[in-house]
Amino acid sequence: MNPFHSKNDRTGGTRERIIRLLLPQPLTIAAMAKRLGMTQNAVRAQVALLQREGVAEQQGEVKGARRPSALYGLCAGADAQLSRAYPSMVSHLVRVLSEELSSRELEKVMKKVGRLFGSELPRATGDVAERVKKTVRFLDTLGSIAEMTEENGRYVISSDGCPIGVAVAANVHACSSMQALIQELTGLTVDKECSYGTRSRCRFVVTPPSIRERRAGVAK
Repeated sequence: MNPFHSKNDRTGGTRERIIRLLLPQPLTIAAMAKRLGMTQNAVRAQVALLQREGVAEQQGEVKGARRPSALYGLCAGADAQLSRAYPSMVSHLVRVLSEELSSRELEKVMKKVGRLFGSELPRATGDVAERVKKTVRFLDTLGSIAEMTEENGRYVISSDGCPIGVAVAANVHACSSMQALIQELTGLTVDKECSYGTRSRCRFVVTPPSIRERRAGVAK
């Protein structure tokens, strides 16, 4: 989750300022509060949110007059949250790949990217509806405002925005990476019915095994 766009952050750029403070070295709550001109309780609340989001962590203690004070630092890779280069770089990368590869090759590459991403994450468990719901919640952490609906026994994941919109704008085949990611997370067959334009709209259809088997039987 991008800590600068959390729904829980009502303090503007406070957490961004905290992250910037922690980039060079771990600090105590008191040290952060002094540099930010805030109360320790206000800073502690923001640090707690960053801990829950896997951005910050306790990294030791320092001796105090009465008791030790916890030192907080950034988790490995958290500094990437400060980068503004990723969207532009991803867009150019996809554009270059589309020039170097055929459409079929590009789609194959994008699906592999999605599968690799998904393979690093825990697969959703439970029945079909539960797995889709858990996947939707994960997509929200990527910046998607997705929702799940049921249509004729199938589950539809839809969103008016796309978390990899810059890549899809460069080439629509990039959308296949999201399809493969959802398939990897749910362990189910996923069809892509997205629409592309100035603002892409995501629509992924998850088909339960029972429906696939029924259709296969009819086809025979």
